Amino acid sequence: MTAAAPEILFLPGFDGAAQLREPFVAALRTHNPARAIGYPNRTLGSLNGYCRYAAAQASQRSPHILVAESFGGLVAARWAAMDPHVEAVVLCGSFARNPVRWLAYVGAALPEMVRFGARLLKAVPPMTRDPLHLRWSKDFNDTLLALGDDVIAERLRIIADSDVSRELAALRIPIVLVQFERDEVVGAHARNELESVCHNAHIVRCPHFALEIRPRECAEAIGGKIRSIFEAADNSARTTT
Repeated sequence: MTAAAPEILFLPGFDGAAQLREPFVAALRTHNPARAIGYPNRTLGSLNGYCRYAAAQASQRSPHILVAESFGGLVAARWAAMDPHVEAVVLCGSFARNPVRWLAYVGAALPEMVRFGARLLKAVPPMTRDPLHLRWSKDFNDTLLALGDDVIAERLRIIADSDVSRELAALRIPIVLVQFERDEVVGAHARNELESVCHNAHIVRCPHFALEIRPRECAEAIGGKIRSIFEAADNSARTTT
């Protein structure tokens, strides 16, 4: 590890709302300096556009570790492939390419469907009494309802068309995959495909919605894994010098 502790930069999922993951990011700060980078409620043109926007929020003089959720994993993979300041990547519930197949194309063509789903979820009685889960679900749905149709369509087109398999396979930095059990969006096929692409990745398995409803436990699992990876690298470097 470099002399300066790498800053952890968290990239959110499809909703793009950095503030929704603040409890998780705050828990990460017990391990390293950490902050979240959200995406604006406007179009950015392409996956490269999201990558440029996020990278512009980071220091160009210090190292960083990218922790990304779902859609943010596409941004993190592209960013890490181009930026030597990235020392490790943690992909949480992420995918190398479209995990929902034709649904992404339909959603891109009919973004109102995403809004309809969010409104429907608000109307349906919740299946949980967990206060963290309830609060996060409400805030998440409100965020989706606030997104512009053009933003929803663009992000779904990026999911539909992007494939970061080659970027991930070519990375020579530590990769941690946080795989969520019973994830119905990123299913078993997409999870297995990601593990195959990132063939030397370290795997952490967590319950679904772990970042949102168990932020401290999830941050401890990720922070501990990052620490052990860099400690092992430091020990290896010392024994070879």
